[in-house]
Amino acid sequence: MSARLQCPARRPVRRNQAGVTLIELLVAVVLGSALIVAITTMLMKSEAGRRNLSATNDSSQNAAFVSFALDQTLRSAGSGFSQAWRQAFGCRLLAARNGTQALPRNSAFPAPFSAVPQTVRLAPLIVHAGIGTGGSDILAVTTGASGLGEAPLRVQPGSTTGTLLRLPSTVGLKENDLVLVLEDASNCMVQQVATGFIGGASQVLDFGGTYASSEIDAVRLDSIGATGASTQAFALPLGRVAGNTPALQLLGIGPNATLVSLDMLNVDGKDSVSPIADSVVDLRARYGVDSDGDGVVDVWVDPASASYSAATLLDGSATSQQNLSRILVVRVGLIMRNAQRERNNNTSDSLTLFGDMDPALQVTRTLTADEQKMRHRTVELTVPLRNVMMMPRT
Repeated sequence: MSARLQCPARRPVRRNQAGVTLIELLVAVVLGSALIVAITTMLMKSEAGRRNLSATNDSSQNAAFVSFALDQTLRSAGSGFSQAWRQAFGCRLLAARNGTQALPRNSAFPAPFSAVPQTVRLAPLIVHAGIGTGGSDILAVTTGASGLGEAPLRVQPGSTTGTLLRLPSTVGLKENDLVLVLEDASNCMVQQVATGFIGGASQVLDFGGTYASSEIDAVRLDSIGATGASTQAFALPLGRVAGNTPALQLLGIGPNATLVSLDMLNVDGKDSVSPIADSVVDLRARYGVDSDGDGVVDVWVDPASASYSAATLLDGSATSQQNLSRILVVRVGLIMRNAQRERNNNTSDSLTLFGDMDPALQVTRTLTADEQKMRHRTVELTVPLRNVMMMPRT
């Protein structure tokens, strides 16, 4: 039997696998890099837009809050004593707290109000021009809150004895009420109704409590007993220590661009500055004045001008008293900012307040290089002093 020839088994033939050429790889890298750059750019723009929108919303909300707070405070200026403006405007305020002289102050007001005079005189609104932080203005606002018709009560002549005085009526007065006693435009004294007093049954008003005092160290109204001895005296209800609290406030710019206030009467017992809102860089004000006595504002005045400076308006003269009665409106300008610093400049190198007024009344603030990296805006509001507008002129 012949041997059968066998052929060797065939091995599968491998074909070379196709790969990626260098050129193709480079193209893919370039396209991928371009895509990454495009996506990154879109994300950065989206994030920048989100920050811009958030910053704008925050700034708008803060501006609305500050405007509301200032409008609420300034609009009520003069409440409680404007009806007796001929006796009250410009009078030197005397007050004691727990037997210690509170006004005039024995030391400077705390910063940023340290440049405000320690002797306080009564007026609805006074602008202390340029003495605040960075040359900003400081506003002094006085507001009563008695809710008793804001009418002065005549002290019956010769009726005062010690801590007692007689009024035509004591209806509405009660214990712990704060009352302003004044005889003329020279001095006026803050007093407090005695504990247990209920008005209406008697015409005799008794003083006592935290703010009661018959004399205040070297600066005095001589005594309550002397009030009404020679000229007509008045008692003006101002409000209460707790609830319906009168406001003798200073408003200005504090540290870290913060709008702050100080209670000059120290009703809460804390002689400290209270923050109102942050991100407020500058505060300026202009008076709207009725120069001819017709009840209409016809001129805007810089509070740094000679006739309307704080020192002149509070010198106690009849002319200054008349000028105080003719300030019917105040226009407040604010420069506000966002706290977050950006990489690039976001603001011009200067901002102008009261740009629609005469150039002499405008205020331009030059921003530093660091400030230009924060977003700034200007806010202006015009507030009528309604109590001054409605007070008697004769």
